[in-house]
Amino acid sequence: MGITGARVRAVLGARTSGPVGDWPEGHDEGFLRAEYARRFGTEPAGLWHAPGRLALMGEHTAASGGAALHVALPWGVTVAVGTSADGSTRVATPSGPLGGRTPSARAVARAEDEARASGLLGADRGIRVLIGSDLPEHASLGHASAVGAAVALALAELTGAERPTGVALDARAGHAVRVNLTSGRTTVLPFDLAEAGLRLVVLETGALPRRDPRPVRAAELARAQDALGPLRSVQDLPGALRRLQNPVLRHRVEYAVTEVHRLNAAVGLLRAGRAAETGPILSASHLSLRGFDLPLPAVELAVETAARAGARGARMSGWAGTAFALVAEERVAGLESAVRDAFTEKGWPPPRVRAALPSDGASRRG
Repeated sequence: MGITGARVRAVLGARTSGPVGDWPEGHDEGFLRAEYARRFGTEPAGLWHAPGRLALMGEHTAASGGAALHVALPWGVTVAVGTSADGSTRVATPSGPLGGRTPSARAVARAEDEARASGLLGADRGIRVLIGSDLPEHASLGHASAVGAAVALALAELTGAERPTGVALDARAGHAVRVNLTSGRTTVLPFDLAEAGLRLVVLETGALPRRDPRPVRAAELARAQDALGPLRSVQDLPGALRRLQNPVLRHRVEYAVTEVHRLNAAVGLLRAGRAAETGPILSASHLSLRGFDLPLPAVELAVETAARAGARGARMSGWAGTAFALVAEERVAGLESAVRDAFTEKGWPPPRVRAALPSDGASRRG
């Protein structure tokens, strides 16, 4: 599953060093509005922004009916949106039109389908969407989800519907969002890192797996649930593991079941206003992910280096090459330097490093 040697260097070499995405550096919302008018021949109805999201833990348990804990990031996606009278949909970035199979175009299509299914968007009304972003598309930071959230909010406001829900929509500054990965129901929890003098340092290595691991992991968890029943209901983990003959499935079940307990412990600390104490839980979650065969070599290096540099906790986030660390504000610069040196020593391009605080959810920008 992992990548090593030349493969690591190849995928890391493809990452960009400056702001990532289709919104060129220095171009503001005025640029996006002007580009929309140039491309579509009319002014947009408005601009909407949705943040990227950082998965703190639990995101790999979707196939077993688990929950995840996220925070909104201070960078994300801004869309210029308008409607048309021809019933067609066109989606583009400043770089050009997007094909219907791209993740961003599919996210727009899902938001459009929901608006049409609810009767908010008639068959004779089309939409035009121009996407600007300072969020990388393939770093497991919720790029497609942010596009979908921004467009869903735009369509709701343009049609007079209620505000939709979701992680990127419900997030608030200084808070985390727990989401049920089956129902989509969210709970907003206090996560005031600024008050605690802490930061989340996001480490984007750019590394990618050879293939998307999600379908295989979902199939493995499904096989385990066929034998054990719903994993979220497992009480006797040692007994459940003894019932499985396949050692791979035992590893997957051990991770999925124990991650539920770790997430519940983290949520308990957040409810008690003890965000600073979540670091060891985050690190334990990362260690458990090794039983899920997930962390890539570049991610492992980033996490281990962050821990040595004084992070209170560090973990892989999502399914690709991103990690994060929970760090005291005064240690951020030293951690960044340590990670850069560790990657340079390996001959790998250093990760993009950005410090963040939990941020607000989607909103209209103009």
